[in-house]
Amino acid sequence: MLTELYRKHVSPELREKIYRLFLGDLLSFTRNPKGYWKCLGYAIRYTFISPKTEKEKAEKILGEIGLSPYPYEWVNEYIKRDYTVLFDSEKELRYVLHNEKKLYFTKKMDTIAIETAYRSLLIEQDEQSAHRYVGNYEELSGKILLDVGAAEGIFSLDTIEYIDHAYLFECEEEWLDALNATFEPWKEKVTIVKKYVSDTNEGDFITLDSFFSNTLASFPKNLFIKMDIEGAELKALKGCINTLQRCENSYGSICIYHNREDERDIESFFEDLSFKTLITSGYLYIGNEMRRGVVRFEKQKI
Repeated sequence: MLTELYRKHVSPELREKIYRLFLGDLLSFTRNPKGYWKCLGYAIRYTFISPKTEKEKAEKILGEIGLSPYPYEWVNEYIKRDYTVLFDSEKELRYVLHNEKKLYFTKKMDTIAIETAYRSLLIEQDEQSAHRYVGNYEELSGKILLDVGAAEGIFSLDTIEYIDHAYLFECEEEWLDALNATFEPWKEKVTIVKKYVSDTNEGDFITLDSFFSNTLASFPKNLFIKMDIEGAELKALKGCINTLQRCENSYGSICIYHNREDERDIESFFEDLSFKTLITSGYLYIGNEMRRGVVRFEKQKI
């Protein structure tokens, strides 16, 4: 309630000044004191020395802007903006207009939570972000998309005009109504799969290998896998080795920041399959340390 009143009666310009004066530091300290002191250390360190590496440049920016998963100055441009949240009385769901398309959110999320979440999504997929899945959405033209860990489905929505079909894997019940609402205009090319993707086929868990074996008569020729499943990416990849090998053209983007070892282990996984890999530039500040964001992979043409 207080947050809503604050945002309603205090202008964005004044909120920005208050945040910079003391509120940002106060929130950072109370939420993550270790991270706060680390950022302060970066600020002091790079007052006396100049950053040389990409990682050091990210540390310097973090010392300047304060605690954030995205250590880049351009993030402030998103923080300054307000985003309009609308209500669909028929579906009883709130949504935002994302590139002139309705992106719905869960019933339990209020206006403030949705605005915050949407801002984070925009930052996450900014072209300068280490979390960006693809350079250009047209790269998915003619491909089958596996959106593993779909959540609100913004990546599938951004690519919906290009892909041949999308399989959205999302097991969290709260997101299912929102996903069905978002993709209602394209329901003929979207399949929502209520399963967790892993390396086993038990209960709510399924492997991509078994999914394709049981769902399609043949493997697709052009496949793109986007995977963001909170640290379970490597297990899910081990359950789709057959799919990756049998598919004629397979590509994808896999998050590698949830666990400290993910960058090494997931890149090694693709190297063992002789796939070409590229780690996105930049860093994310996760677990009070700098980590790479996404590895993009492509099956080597023989």
